[in-house]
Amino acid sequence: MTTRFILIRHGQTEWNRGAERFRGHADLPLNETGLAQAQKVAARLAGEKIAAIYSSPLQRARQTAQPLADALHLEIQKHDGLLDINFGALEGMTVDEARQAFPEVIEKWIAAPGHVKFPKGDSFKTMRTRIEAMLDELAAKHTGETVALASHKVVCGALLCYVLGLDGDALWRIQQDNACINRFERRDAGWVVTLLNDTSHLI
Repeated sequence: MTTRFILIRHGQTEWNRGAERFRGHADLPLNETGLAQAQKVAARLAGEKIAAIYSSPLQRARQTAQPLADALHLEIQKHDGLLDINFGALEGMTVDEARQAFPEVIEKWIAAPGHVKFPKGDSFKTMRTRIEAMLDELAAKHTGETVALASHKVVCGALLCYVLGLDGDALWRIQQDNACINRFERRDAGWVVTLLNDTSHLI
């Protein structure tokens, strides 16, 4: 039996408009553009038979999923497997600021993200382990169903690397724009990705 997943990156916040900042566990709301993007995600997906909606506990992901949950009369279920990576001491910094303060960390984050451990924060490996556990859990729980997941840029990229059979250092080869939609399935033979970084609903 197949479990179908719809993976949604959250909409725009003030920390990823213009000069991006390391967001991590900072509980940022969507800005006006992000809220409009969330409505467009809902309009795109509201006609589908979705059994459950899971979201990162952070409000930018929950706000992205809320219009879809309202349209489908579903409750959003928070799941820590979808929580953004903890950037620790880098949280709130721009890339340039972080490069000044932690040059070796930023160099590795760009060149070999799968091997990063952020000071006072998560390692990529720890995040990927909880992503894999979440996918196994939800695939078993929702066999034969479709579920929606709302998460963050790094988590979405890491998750897609995993289901594509890529290691963590391939993270930056997976583009994930704000409010994009991805689709993948857990089949008997393994994972199959059917859609990547679709933003056609935002036009």
